[in-house]
Amino acid sequence: MKQQLQKLGSPLLWFITISVSLVIIGGLVLFGVQINRWDIQSPTVTQAQIAEGWKTAGIELIGHTIRRKETFWYVSRKYKVDIDTILGANSGLTKLQAILGQTIRVPNRKGVVHKIAEQETVLTIAALYKAPPETINSINNLGPKPVLVPGLELFIPGVKPVIFTAEITEQCSLRGIFCSPLPSKVTSGMGMRRHPIGGFRGNHTGIDLAAREGASIAAAATGTVVQIGYGEHIGKFVTLEHKDSYTTIYGHCSKILVTKGMTVKKGQIIAKVGHTGRTTGPHVHFEIRKDGIPQDPLQYLW
Repeated sequence: MKQQLQKLGSPLLWFITISVSLVIIGGLVLFGVQINRWDIQSPTVTQAQIAEGWKTAGIELIGHTIRRKETFWYVSRKYKVDIDTILGANSGLTKLQAILGQTIRVPNRKGVVHKIAEQETVLTIAALYKAPPETINSINNLGPKPVLVPGLELFIPGVKPVIFTAEITEQCSLRGIFCSPLPSKVTSGMGMRRHPIGGFRGNHTGIDLAAREGASIAAAATGTVVQIGYGEHIGKFVTLEHKDSYTTIYGHCSKILVTKGMTVKKGQIIAKVGHTGRTTGPHVHFEIRKDGIPQDPLQYLW
């Protein structure tokens, strides 16, 4: 009898081994325990997998190289997104002012490109941006129970960035005080320059925004009209007084639509673009001053 069991030993061991292997590979039930293929195969996410999700959802990150006089504000309007989207797609930014030759990514829809950190999950990321986890899963093609790898990037649609560099956080303190008086390209920044007509070097105390003749000029912030006048260089202009000792000036206007002492709201149309005074073409000379001292408008508008 003992000899018979020994003879059966090898085939019996072989049979048990094969049976267990079949259970592991095929997801069969053995002794009431079911093993699924998904539990064995790693659901680790790859950037290629995420990219397929973006492609399906029509999401594209467009590379844009900053040209002369361009600002992030100008680029955002060119691509019909907002400043938040540009900040959210370029997490390494340390300045809110665009730099000539700098290349940035611009998503073709509003949202944030989130770089996955250690131990993050879809649920923790969803909580961070207050976004539905199902949307994050779907847009990024993550599948069920995804394992997120640090360093990979996800797109979170329709949200604003919440993670900034220390430098950007500090600069953002000026954000929202003013809006641009009109959507346009900056043709001349603040600072020393050679005058386009006189040829002399002098300090330009604001920025120039090119626009067509008769385009609407909006108030950059809620305030009161304190001056309307005409200057040899600035042409027809209007000055608004705002809270916290700020004033704004709008020059080279063709027509002024407000009167002195009038209270205007942020975004309200106050004048029309012209080329009165000394200009080479229609544009708005725009200044921001605090306690009478000129400030760089691009620090506020970017």
